[in-house]
Amino acid sequence: MRRDPPVGWGETMSSDLGAERRGTTGDPRGAVRVPPGLPAELSELVEAERARFGVPGCAVLVVAGGRVVLNAGFGVRDLASRRPVTPDTLFPIASATKTFTAALCALLVDRGLLSWDQPVRDHLPDFRLHDQIATAQVTLADLLSHRSGLPRHDILWYAAREEAGRVDMLAALRHLDPAGGLRHAWRYNNLLYAAAGEAAARAAGRSYEAAVRELLLDPLGMHRSTFAIDDLAADEDAAQPYATAGPDGPLGPVPYTRLDLIAPAGGLNSCLTDLARWLPTLLGTRVDGHDPLLPPSALARMRTPAVPLPDRSSLAVGRPVGYGLGLIVEDYRGHRLTHHGGNIDGFASQVSTIPEAGCGVVVLTNRDGSALRDALPCLIYDRLLDLPPRPHGETALARQTALDRGRVQARERTAAPRPGLPPVRPLTDYVGDYRHPGYGKLTVTADGNGLAATYRGLAGPLTHRHLEVFNLVLHLGGECTLLPVQFQHDVHGDVSAALLAAEPAVEAVRFTRVPETAHLTDAVLDGLTGDYRLGPLEAEVRRGGDGRLTLLLVEGDVVDLTPVHGLVFAIGGGGARVEFTEDGRLLTPIGDLARR
Repeated sequence: MRRDPPVGWGETMSSDLGAERRGTTGDPRGAVRVPPGLPAELSELVEAERARFGVPGCAVLVVAGGRVVLNAGFGVRDLASRRPVTPDTLFPIASATKTFTAALCALLVDRGLLSWDQPVRDHLPDFRLHDQIATAQVTLADLLSHRSGLPRHDILWYAAREEAGRVDMLAALRHLDPAGGLRHAWRYNNLLYAAAGEAAARAAGRSYEAAVRELLLDPLGMHRSTFAIDDLAADEDAAQPYATAGPDGPLGPVPYTRLDLIAPAGGLNSCLTDLARWLPTLLGTRVDGHDPLLPPSALARMRTPAVPLPDRSSLAVGRPVGYGLGLIVEDYRGHRLTHHGGNIDGFASQVSTIPEAGCGVVVLTNRDGSALRDALPCLIYDRLLDLPPRPHGETALARQTALDRGRVQARERTAAPRPGLPPVRPLTDYVGDYRHPGYGKLTVTADGNGLAATYRGLAGPLTHRHLEVFNLVLHLGGECTLLPVQFQHDVHGDVSAALLAAEPAVEAVRFTRVPETAHLTDAVLDGLTGDYRLGPLEAEVRRGGDGRLTLLLVEGDVVDLTPVHGLVFAIGGGGARVEFTEDGRLLTPIGDLARR
């Protein structure tokens, strides 16, 4: 699972628009002149950069001067068959889908069915976040601009993508820790884009996918685009996903990633033939003689920065201006640039426009996390805008290689055991189920090779690091990922919880151990009922109406006996415990209760 870079990639020179600085008219058809030899020049450029980045195949669309300048595939969509990439080759565009979701919401706002600035709960009555203030005040615009305060929590949807429904996943939001307050900072979040898509679905009276089809794809004639991964896998002209285990590892195929769960955040599959209709839509120009699909007010709102983006120059060519609604906004060498990229296992994409110059670029690749998607638009815009060339390819590849090697070094450091700090208890003590109200169930098992863990749809070994800290080793999209797991014990010395470092922006997620009750059959529980004595006090163990054991001290309250492990029970779910033993005695921290 590769995350999208948190910022954009345009080189910042000034916050002024190019049209203002250069005195251009801002007319898209007059802003860029396309010389006759440019398509061939761009084709040579794309092929050279594809080879430089080691990408099996890519598809590139360039729109400028009111027409399509380049619409072509390069390399192969499948290394095994050597079938070429074509303008019709389908690629998952991943998070570039977010712009479609924002556009869908904009159309519904224009029709009065949604509102940018009303609380989300007006559209989704069951919507809840952990922060009560955010729950009451967060708006659709907040969700689409990533300013809710909730960080990614991506492992939740990634692990549950084969088993959970979107509504069930959204119900988990109330249990996820925020990393800050509402509108305090930009924090990228795929889950809340799924919530925005669900709000749009409710307003449109149909599923999110059907609403996008009816209001965006069909009116534009984007008939090959689909949200169904099964349709993509079965298509005769679909790109195959590829990834490497590290910067120097071999390139190999990886499975398609099912993204139904967060389709509004990244589930669309498309091709250049279709995106050649989407790019003019983002530029606000006509398609097939029809008026622009998106009203100028909608485009203006989408392009307007709603929250500033952090300065993380190590992950971007330059500094972005801000995040609008489904669009990153940058100032590229004096020109205002809007774009959104996407990364998912085996694929990387970028969809960008410079509206005042009337030009745009789409790059689709079938290699995981490739920075080719970032370098090519810069190189192409330099030629379209007649800017002095810069070595974007060399720079982007060097940065990508450094980041990949840094990830490997960090993984090796995390994997290394700490000397002199061996396990503190038998490994079998950790075996069991652990649960979090939002994240779900984590199961720890043991065999002759040690411990292993399963978290929803993910599984891997638990390798010891130090004391009660282990690493959950996962292979996600061809890349090895280590998630530290720290076990905790209670005052009685029993393992009570597992802390999973699932989201780096907040404290580790605490999974509470689930009592083992399979052995507590009716026969066993019935055999534990009876009368007991504690010194001068009498006690009764009975079964309640729900079948659970209860404890009654004469002239006292009836309290539940909650299973802990074996025949150990917590009194009323608190700290005091009792244990039923074979000799008929009931042990408790406050004394002996001998069966009478």
